[in-house]
Parts: sequence; structure tokens; C-alpha cells
Amino acid sequence: MMIRINLLPVRQVKKRELGRQFLVVAVGLVVIALIGNWFWYNQLATQRDRNQQRIDDTQRRIAELEKVIGEVNNINRRRKEVEEKLAVLDKLRRGRTGPVRMLDALSTATPKKVSLTEFDEKQSAVKLTGRAASHDDVADFMRGLAAMVWTPKGMGRVVERKRDATTIRVELLTTDGEMQDFSVSEVAPFFSNIDLKKAESRTEKNQTTVAFEISMSANYSI
Repeated sequence: MMIRINLLPVRQVKKRELGRQFLVVAVGLVVIALIGNWFWYNQLATQRDRNQQRIDDTQRRIAELEKVIGEVNNINRRRKEVEEKLAVLDKLRRGRTGPVRMLDALSTATPKKVSLTEFDEKQSAVKLTGRAASHDDVADFMRGLAAMVWTPKGMGRVVERKRDATTIRVELLTTDGEMQDFSVSEVAPFFSNIDLKKAESRTEKNQTTVAFEISMSANYSI
């Protein structure tokens, strides 16, 4: 009599065991994938937060710089307004005192044998018309105009200017007529661009005179 062994239960057990192993492996892979995805997402989130922090810091610095720029613009605008006001005040001051100073300078520079017949001044441009006893007197007048200067102590007249010297001797137009030496950089001409436009000899009543016309610039705003 042959003995028969039923192997079906063993095969079923093996199949169930393989199924459980596959399920365990699949679950493990899913868990590993989930954990990997979590780490990857966490890194992305961290990097995003860092980038957002940099963006916020940059925007905050930009806002601070814009505030500083706005303050600088306000300062520049106020400075410009102040400069414009000072320019107006300076113009008014020059308009009030300039002609008086010019008349003083002309009076000091004019020789005895020179007389002025016309005087015209527009925006510091001066035109003089007059008569002199001779051409030498006209030349003396022009030298007198060129000698009128500004100094740190006011208006004066150059009395000595040596070539290549570092100082100039000036007679100050004060009551005591003080003589003082100033450095070349401290002295500025009162009249500049002095130009003899015309010098004609004329004889009237057996007397010869020289009619002249001079143009120049008055620097009384210094």
C-alpha cells in the first residue's frame, strides 16, 4: 500500500510567508520613501525660510536706504533754498552799497586834470566818458583805476608792487590812510577789464583837451 503525502498546506504556508515578506519589504520601501521625502521637504522648507529671511533683510535695508536718501534730498533742497535766499540778500546788499563804493573808488582814482562827463553802470559793466588835459592824464587815470583794490581790511590803493614779490603795499582808504603790506592772494582788483575805447584830441577856444571813453568791470561785490 503506497503512502500519499499532501504537500498543498506547505505550499500555501510558503506563499503566505512570501506574501508577508513582500508586504514587509513594500511597507519598508514606502516608509523609507516617506522619510526621504520628509527630509527633502524639510530641507526645501529650511532653504525657503532662509531665502525669505534674506529677502526680508534686503527689503528692510532698502527701506532704510530710501529713508536716508529722502533725508539727504530734503537737506539738499533746504540748502538750495538757503543759498537762493542768501543770493537774494547778497544782491540787495550789493545794490545798496556797491554804487557808493564805486563812487569812492572813482573819486580816489581820478587825477586833478581829468573830469568825468558821463557815467553808466549796468550789472557791474561800467562806461566812463570824460575829458583830460592830455593823453598822459588819461593814462594816469587808467593806472589809478587799475590801482584800486580790495583787501581783507577794505578798499585801498596800490602804492608799491614789485615784480615777483609775494606782497603788495596798499594805502587803505581810511581816515588815517594807513599803509600795509598784504600777500598777493589777499588783494583783488576793484576795477577789471579796463579798456580805452576812444581818446581824441579836441581844441576849443584855443585850449586842447582829450575826450576819452573807457569801459571796465566793477568788482564791488567782492
